[in-house]
Amino acid sequence: MGTPTAHLPVGGTVERAKLAQPWLDVAPRLAALRDVNRATHGFTLIEMIVVVAVLAVIMAMTLPRMLGRDSRIFQLTADRVADLLTMYAQRESLSSRPTGIWHDTVTHRLVLMVLDADAATVDQAAQWRPDRTVKPVQLPPSIDVDRGVGASIDGAMIDISQWPIATEPGKRRPRIEISLYDDDGRVKTLVLPGHALKPYDLDDPEALAAREPIDLDAAGRHREDW
Repeated sequence: MGTPTAHLPVGGTVERAKLAQPWLDVAPRLAALRDVNRATHGFTLIEMIVVVAVLAVIMAMTLPRMLGRDSRIFQLTADRVADLLTMYAQRESLSSRPTGIWHDTVTHRLVLMVLDADAATVDQAAQWRPDRTVKPVQLPPSIDVDRGVGASIDGAMIDISQWPIATEPGKRRPRIEISLYDDDGRVKTLVLPGHALKPYDLDDPEALAAREPIDLDAAGRHREDW
């Protein structure tokens, strides 16, 4: 009889493969657990630093534009008020009707007004009406309705929301100042002298002041050529 053949090595290999199989099944589970833990804990420190840096760059780009936009709106409003004062001066010098400037607090606008004397009767006095040929100046929300507009006549403060700035034709026109104040602390004061047809900016150092009247005889310049 021949010697029987031993199959232990083959059997041993199969057993070792069976023993290693559970460890091979655990590896994907550990990887899945790591992914779950990462999602549960949120962003890493490096990711947070990157996000903060991106937000800082965006704010640095947009904030100056936002501040510049408010400044441009305020300057544009001041320019429109200056145009309104110019129209007021022209109307006052050429029209036979009293002309005024009124702050409409309901719509937050500065309006050029005319006194409608033709509608006056024995029982009803003349009424102030908007000049429909001149567009009112819409004031932005940054200019407060109650405290954002100031006006004075010959240095005396007046409330133009109660009664318009006005002078009668043929009489001396006072010095008129209108100041605008916004929420960011900006101030713009426009001055219309009594003899001028155009206002100037009181706060602009480069702006030329309006011409002041002069008595040539009193100044000894009556013989000069003009």
